[in-house]
Parts: sequence; C-alpha cells; structure tokens
Amino acid sequence: MVPRHRRDVAERLALEYLPAEEPAGIKAQIAQKEEEIDQLRQTVAGLRRRLEELEDDGRERNQAG
Repeated sequence: MVPRHRRDVAERLALEYLPAEEPAGIKAQIAQKEEEIDQLRQTVAGLRRRLEELEDDGRERNQAG
C-alpha cells in the first residue's frame, strides 16, 4: 500500500503532465477532487459527532447541577 502523501504527490505530478484537454486527465482530476470531497465530508461528520457529544455532556451537567 502506498502512503497517502506519496500517492497524492504522484497523482499531482501525473496531472501536471496530462494535457487538460485529454479525457484521461479530466477523469483523473475529477477522481482526485471527489476523493478530497469524501475526506472533507468524513472530517465534517466527525466534527459534528464530537460537537454533539460535547453539547450533550454540557446539557447533562446543567440538568444534574
């Protein structure tokens, strides 16, 4: 398995040498951006879960106190 950083670098270098007018280059860019979007969505979902946990803890403390 290729480490994430190395794969990102390899993909970026490949994109630099693929003409933007070529379908393969466009498809590669789309795939890369979709993966970035998926990663951001996962990050946001994790942050929302953490925020909900913190807010629930705060409510429990207020009700107990």
